[in-house]
Amino acid sequence: MGAEHGLYCVGCCWGLMLVLFAVGVMSLFWMVALAAVVFAEKILPYGLTISRVLAVAFVALGVWVAVAPGSVPGLTDPASSGPSMNMKMNP
Repeated sequence: MGAEHGLYCVGCCWGLMLVLFAVGVMSLFWMVALAAVVFAEKILPYGLTISRVLAVAFVALGVWVAVAPGSVPGLTDPASSGPSMNMKMNP
């Protein structure tokens, strides 16, 4: 019975699980924030409205990042952090 429920859960929620895993690997804070949003959508009486508003906001954020990534606050270029690959490391 548990395996059947687990397979059902993976089948219907694989996208959410994939996003939560990827976000959790990158940042525990954002994983908790995303889980809180999902929790609010499920528990609060206006969950459907919340999910639609957040969907529009996330699409707008995605377009903003795609069009002008330099103007998004808090967005960093992964290639610019850490030592350069061309630098020689001293042993």
